[in-house]
Amino acid sequence: MAGSLDNQYAPPKSAVADVGDEAASNLASRGARLAAVTIDGLLGFIGFMPAYVMNFATLTQHARNPVAAWIGIAKSGGWFYVGVLLALVVLAIDLRLLARNGQTIGKKLLGIKVVRVDGSPVTLFRVFFLRYVCNTFIQFVPLLGSLYALVDDLMIFGEKRRTVHDYIADTIVINA
Repeated sequence: MAGSLDNQYAPPKSAVADVGDEAASNLASRGARLAAVTIDGLLGFIGFMPAYVMNFATLTQHARNPVAAWIGIAKSGGWFYVGVLLALVVLAIDLRLLARNGQTIGKKLLGIKVVRVDGSPVTLFRVFFLRYVCNTFIQFVPLLGSLYALVDDLMIFGEKRRTVHDYIADTIVINA
C-alpha cells in the first residue's frame, strides 16, 4: 500500500512568496508618513496665510459656512491670488515628482515614496487621481466624508500600514 507521500495524483507542493514581499518589508514608518503629509499640507496652506490673517473676523463670522468663508477670503484681493498661485506652483512640483518617482515634496524630504503593492513604480493616474482626487471627493460627502476621513487616517495603525486610499489605488508607501 502506497503512503500519502507517494500519491502521483496529488498537486505539486512548492513555497509561494508574493512578489511584493520585498517592498512590504521596507514600509515607511507611520511617523514619516505623518510628517510628509503635514509638510505637504503646510506648503499648500502657507500661501493663503496673509489672506487668513487679514480676514480673521470674516472667518469667525462664517465658521459654520465654509463656502462663505472662502468667498470672504477671495474678496481680500491680491493675497488670495498669491495663495492660489503658490498652491498651483506646489501642485505642479508635486505632480512632476509624483510622475517621476512617486513622491511629493514632503515624501521627498523624508525619503519615502509611493509604489504599487508589488513594488513596481506608480503611474501618475494611479497616484494622483486614485490616491488624492478620489480620496478628496469622498471626504466632501456630508457626515459620511468625515467618518471616512477618520477611518482612512486610523487605518495607518494596522499591521500593513495602509490607509483606505492606499487600498483604493493598490499602493504602499516605502522608504525610498
